[in-house]
Amino acid sequence: MGTPRVVNTSPGDQTDPHVSGEWVVYTNQPVRDVSEIRYHHLTTGADLPLPTGGWLDSLADIQGHQVVFTRTSPTDATNHVYRFDVGMGGVAQEIAPRPGTDRRTATVGGHTVAWQDVAISPSALSPEIHVYNQDTLALTRLTADASVDRTPAVSEDGRAVVWSKCATSVDGCDIWAARELSAGYHIRQLTGSEGEETQPDTNGEVVVYVSRAWVHGVLESDIAWTSLEGGEAQRLSLPGTDTNPSISGPLIAFEHWDATSPTPNYDIHLYDLRTRMTYRLTETPASESLSDISYGANGQVRLAWAVRQNGEYNVYAYEFRLPVDCHEAPRTESAQTVCATPGNRQLQGVLQVTHSAGQPVPVSTPISGHGTGVVCVDNGYGGPAATSGWVWLGEGVAVDPHDFAQVPAGVARKVPLQGSRPLSAEARGQEGSTFRVRFYGSLVCEVAAQDATFQPTEVRQGEELRSERLSIQYARVGGSRYFVRLGDEAGIAWR
Repeated sequence: MGTPRVVNTSPGDQTDPHVSGEWVVYTNQPVRDVSEIRYHHLTTGADLPLPTGGWLDSLADIQGHQVVFTRTSPTDATNHVYRFDVGMGGVAQEIAPRPGTDRRTATVGGHTVAWQDVAISPSALSPEIHVYNQDTLALTRLTADASVDRTPAVSEDGRAVVWSKCATSVDGCDIWAARELSAGYHIRQLTGSEGEETQPDTNGEVVVYVSRAWVHGVLESDIAWTSLEGGEAQRLSLPGTDTNPSISGPLIAFEHWDATSPTPNYDIHLYDLRTRMTYRLTETPASESLSDISYGANGQVRLAWAVRQNGEYNVYAYEFRLPVDCHEAPRTESAQTVCATPGNRQLQGVLQVTHSAGQPVPVSTPISGHGTGVVCVDNGYGGPAATSGWVWLGEGVAVDPHDFAQVPAGVARKVPLQGSRPLSAEARGQEGSTFRVRFYGSLVCEVAAQDATFQPTEVRQGEELRSERLSIQYARVGGSRYFVRLGDEAGIAWR
């Protein structure tokens, strides 16, 4: 259902991955006093260090071939923003150097690089947001106040910047946005006093962020989004804590705390704004974190995240395609035909079931849909064939021990779909015997032209999740607005 990739699991910590197309950049810290940026090509597997020149490099972002990152001086601990081209190589170049600056958390999109500078204001606790136009070489200061302006993000076309403006380092946070115009930047406040809003990202039309607010009497941390022009905001009504959203095209990736897991942890989820479908991408005992997403027009999706394993952080990536068009499958197809030649039939779940020593333990995965699905049991897939076993959809039995006795090689059967149900299976027989379960939904989903990396079965399916309106009045009635001229480094704003 997708292609997992190991980006880097070498000794030390690999953290803060960002992805754009086939490239992933991340911070590598093999030992305490060494910090470098590495760039990894997902197709070829090439993984190279960016020359540090003896400095400490961290917090990289990438868009296309452009990499921007923070470079820290080992002598005076000041921070500078550098850029590097993964296609051209060479050495990194500092962006718009100025004396007396301390720049951090750079982000890039199109011709625009944004960062926060903690040395501009009298207090390092009040960083300001700056943007640099790589075409005109104009440096512009977007904020000039006593607030804590932080976590900037730039849209892929470079024409929008979003950030979080907080009253203090811990609270009073709202989302602000800057739109690029020919003469400068139109800046507006998008959220108000309805909650704490942080961690924004934007695709140039929508800003997504974390909203921490009281909802129906419960303090929730949810993923929310609104238009860059202001207006109604929406939130995902998932139980539990959601954090660290990133957006590319119509897709929002985020981390969701699964309190129902035997070992509660964060897993990576995906939400499609077009279809209102959610996708759970990881289901492991460890917490995945610091995710980033890249979406291609052909439905190709790539994500990267870090996970702590054996006391160290490692970076992984995951690739798949989303369907671009789905329609009802022909009713004349037999279950045997679907299992033998599924084509672009909607693959909703796969289970690999093995009988281990001791009491048999079922495995399961969630299934969602309506109509008629097809369950396929491939007995002996990956090992010795099982002599007996069970497959359930919800509480109903789809395949039982009698079926294994009648058709030892496997079973193909149509079953009714009734909304969201767990698909579960259990192997019986000798230790080590195994079978695979494939479950196909009622739809045929067409995808864009495949390439050598992707196969038709690597189409991810999800379940529908409706969003809820947030009671945000601030952006709708105007909020705070001002304009800053292009190239104004003083940050003088006209209201």
